[in-house]
Amino acid sequence: MAGTILLSTDSASDLLKGQMEALGIRCIPLTYTVGGETFDGIFSSEDEYTAFYDQIRAGALPTTSLINEMLYREYFSALADEADEIVHLSLSGGLSGSYNNAVEAAEAVMRERPDVHIYVIDSLGATQAQRNTLDEGVKLRDAGLSGKEIADGMRKCVSETQVYIVVDDLFHLKRGGRVSGAAAVIGSALNVKPIVILDDHGRLEVVGKVIGSKKALKYILERMRKNIVEPEAQTVYIAHADCRAYAEELREMITEEFGCPVVVDWIGAVIGSHTGAGTLGLVYRGRERLKKEK
Repeated sequence: MAGTILLSTDSASDLLKGQMEALGIRCIPLTYTVGGETFDGIFSSEDEYTAFYDQIRAGALPTTSLINEMLYREYFSALADEADEIVHLSLSGGLSGSYNNAVEAAEAVMRERPDVHIYVIDSLGATQAQRNTLDEGVKLRDAGLSGKEIADGMRKCVSETQVYIVVDDLFHLKRGGRVSGAAAVIGSALNVKPIVILDDHGRLEVVGKVIGSKKALKYILERMRKNIVEPEAQTVYIAHADCRAYAEELREMITEEFGCPVVVDWIGAVIGSHTGAGTLGLVYRGRERLKKEK
């Protein structure tokens, strides 16, 4: 269909299946495995998120898998039968090899189908940070822009996106090799909350540690004051791993100070498998992509 543009992402963007269908967004699933059974990360209801975190709190240790190049080739080839421009937003290349596989697959499909162009964008993020850029793409698509213009606008959004994460479960950081077993035990006893960013390469970097949840919110809000640009003209996103009350507390603080709309939504199974329950993320657009603080 000449002139058709399709917007695409993977399931790490954490929109419900019905939301993506309503917005006309195609999605390729990342998978997670728990209890010996493998699932895709595209959820259809809020209850599925709650059930997933109930499993984690009960002691389940999910694992995740990337999307290989062959799956991406099949996926892009099917989309190429429907459109001549595809704009695909991937989970951060700093967190997963899926992005590189998407790039390789897109190039292979374009060699076979020179009438089709596929723009693969590294979100340098995940969950609501990825959704932030995806929402920008929807806006640009609906404004009638070309695939290249949409991709350029989404990359600009990525370059301005700030992501702060407050981790509640230190034992999940231990599993990822970011803290030692002793640090996890001592930190949990002292109620230490690591503050993590997604840096300008889409990698996780621990930038601070505070004692207690209240201080963690004050920490990320103070940095938001320094970095945010035109809050009245943007939507702020808060991601939560089944800690909605904590997320709503942050929403109230942001709304009171900045007056901007705030979306509160889930951290899904793909990312939640690594963060554990209780993690909170703050996403907004600022002056430049965050780098590790000295």
